[in-house]
Amino acid sequence: MTITESGTLHHTCFVVHDVEKTAATLAEFGIGPWGVWTIEPAASTVRGREVPFSFRIAFAQAGDSNYELLAPRDGESIYVEHLAANGEGFHHTCIAYPSRDVLREAKAELERQGRTVVQSGNLGDVGEFCYYHIPEIGSLIELLYVSELPPPEKAIG
Repeated sequence: MTITESGTLHHTCFVVHDVEKTAATLAEFGIGPWGVWTIEPAASTVRGREVPFSFRIAFAQAGDSNYELLAPRDGESIYVEHLAANGEGFHHTCIAYPSRDVLREAKAELERQGRTVVQSGNLGDVGEFCYYHIPEIGSLIELLYVSELPPPEKAIG
């Protein structure tokens, strides 16, 4: 099995300091409209430790995929680490799955390859996500299952 066998490209993510400001700027260039949400996982881990965190995201559709902007809010996270080490910029590519079971099969495949989860979040009934560092590409891969996003808190563009 490959991680894309049952999954599809969902988004490419850029970590930023301010989701709304960056989305408004990109909307001026014709990228958008953007939907904005606050995400507070019910349970989360960072490098194997239970660590609560929250973040803001904005999505804009681009063909069959999306751009994601992500800004950390509270707690420790790989997003905070990224901003401290690299500033704003590209963070990860996300593969989405049609069910939790299929996401967990993809996780098992990556773990069979000797890879470990860097960060994860349980979104309750809405879904779950996790990240794996892929040194061969110098970046992270996010695995995601989302049943259905609630309506955005805010629209930009």
